[in-house]
Amino acid sequence: MKNIIVFSILFCVIAMPALAELTVEDLEKIRQIVKDSETELKSEIEKTNSKLDEIEARLRIVETGVAELRGRNIGFSVIKDWMVAICAVVAIFISIIALRKTQSANTPTPQDTQKALS
Repeated sequence: MKNIIVFSILFCVIAMPALAELTVEDLEKIRQIVKDSETELKSEIEKTNSKLDEIEARLRIVETGVAELRGRNIGFSVIKDWMVAICAVVAIFISIIALRKTQSANTPTPQDTQKALS
């Protein structure tokens, strides 16, 4: 019981300064502190905004570079596809020409047919 009374008195003593009234000078000091902190916050916000603007400009440059690379990649892909198609067509023509040459070399001439009959 004694401890409870001692703690109660202790808590009341601790809370006593909170019951005191603020003077006009105290209020002015508080206002000045708030204004100072407000100006500091504004300057920090301006610094942060300028840094964000710089980062945004860099990001735009990077995005532009990535878009250029994608465009080049697509262009090279199209060129590669056309090259494959052209190579395939050329291979077909070469095989047709080679087939005709081998057929003309293997076709029997009238002399060959006469030799075969005799």
